Amino acid sequence: MARRWIKSLIKAFYIAKKDAKAYYFKAPNLTYGLLMPFALFIAFSLSGQINPLLIIPGLISLVILFGTTSIEAVAVVLEKQTGTLERLLIAPISFFTIVLGKALAGLFFGLILSIIILIPSAIISGTSIANPLLVLIAIIFSSLTFSALGVLVSAYAKWVPEAQMLSNFLRFPMAFICGVFLPIENMPIQLVIIACFLPLTYSVEALRISVGNSISIFTYLIDIVVLILFSFIFLIIGSKILQKRLE
Repeated sequence: MARRWIKSLIKAFYIAKKDAKAYYFKAPNLTYGLLMPFALFIAFSLSGQINPLLIIPGLISLVILFGTTSIEAVAVVLEKQTGTLERLLIAPISFFTIVLGKALAGLFFGLILSIIILIPSAIISGTSIANPLLVLIAIIFSSLTFSALGVLVSAYAKWVPEAQMLSNFLRFPMAFICGVFLPIENMPIQLVIIACFLPLTYSVEALRISVGNSISIFTYLIDIVVLILFSFIFLIIGSKILQKRLE
C-alpha cells in the first residue's frame, strides 16, 4: 500500500511539473491571481473602512484562492477539450492521481503568488511575520485546498469561461463572508454559520495566527486539519466527477 502511494505521488509530481511549464504564465492566472485580490484590497483600504495592517493575511489567502482556482480552470478544462487527459489514462494511472497532480501544480503556483505578495506587503505596511514556518505551512495547505477546489469545479465545466464563472460564484461570496475584510465575530450569526463551512475562513484564521505576535497553537492546528479535510474531500469528489465526464 505504501509503495503504491509513493508511485502515485511520483506520477502526480510529473503531472504537476508538466502543468507548471505549460500554464503558470497564462493571462487568466495572472489577472485573477494577482490583480483581482489586490484590487479588492486597494478598494477597501482607500475607502477607510479597514486598517490595511490587519488584512495582510486575508490578502494572501485571497491571492492563493484566486490564483490556484484560475490555473485549474485553464489546465483541467483545456486538457479535457484537447484530449490530453484521455492520453494520460492510457498509462496505468488513476483519476485520483491525475487530480492530485493538477492540485499540486496549483499548490506550487499559490506558493509562488503568496510569496510575491507577502514580502512586499509586509515591508510596506510594517506588518511583522512572527512565525515564518507556521505561515509557510498555512500557505501550503491553503494552496492545496483551493487548488483542489479549482480541480473540482473545472472537472465539471466544459470550457474555460464556464469554469471561471463557476469559480467566481464560489470565490466572491467567500471573499466577503470569511473574515478577510471584516472580522467574523462582527457579522450576523447567519453569516458566521455559513463561514464555518467555507475553507477560506480557516485559511485566513491560520495565517492571522501565524503572522501575529500571539499564537493559539490549538486553533491553528484545527485550521490546518480542517484545510486537509477539505483538500481530501475536494480531490475525491473531483476525481469522481472527472471520471464521469470522461466516460
